[in-house]
Amino acid sequence: MKKITFLLLIFCSLNAIGQKKLKIEIDNPEPRVGQSVTFSINVDFLTDYFKKELGKNVEFTRSTSIFGMQSDDFKRVIIFKKAKKYEIGPFNLEFNGKKYTTEKIQVNVLPKLPMENGLWLRKTEFEGQQYLILEQLMSNESNKTDNENGGYSHTIGGVKPEGKEFAELKEELTEGIELSNYSSSSNTLRPEGAGLFDIGFSYSIKKYKIKFDDSFSGEYMISEKDIQNLPETFEIGKIELKK
Repeated sequence: MKKITFLLLIFCSLNAIGQKKLKIEIDNPEPRVGQSVTFSINVDFLTDYFKKELGKNVEFTRSTSIFGMQSDDFKRVIIFKKAKKYEIGPFNLEFNGKKYTTEKIQVNVLPKLPMENGLWLRKTEFEGQQYLILEQLMSNESNKTDNENGGYSHTIGGVKPEGKEFAELKEELTEGIELSNYSSSSNTLRPEGAGLFDIGFSYSIKKYKIKFDDSFSGEYMISEKDIQNLPETFEIGKIELKK
């Protein structure tokens, strides 16, 4: 029995050595229910194959990856419908006689935000990188306009009030800590069952990478002074930054 077990371990080790690890990346380290998440797996081995087979007779186009770098990725967009922690991968594939396997990742999906004015800030970590995620909901206004011919025009869900700006984090928090805003987006959200003329909310999400200097060894507590355009209603809690 010991000899069989030993031989099995050798076989598994040789099999693992023959496989190339592929990295899985996502553009949202901690999404909410209903938010789209782009999963990206680098498949540059396809480019290597085409270069070898076709040489200089072709030109390769490159797509923009989730962190703004140019890469050759296989991508799929997923929308989670239930709040829980998901384990994704590993995926195994074989191409041109070579075996490839992806790493395994965990994605924590949070519940939807309540449909009300507010600001929410949270810290999360994915694959060893710490992030701050800033979300905001702001009540819209109607821009319904009656036309001369008896009709009307309006934006479904309304529009963001003129002169009001979304909150954002200062990127230089303190000596030794900087934030990098690698992704920002905004759109209109409406409550379920909303009517044609019901007003919704303008939603903003900003994602920041937390960067520590090598010399930084302390701790830093996020406070109101670190947020620009702070609204009347907000919830940031106690968020402590440390390596």
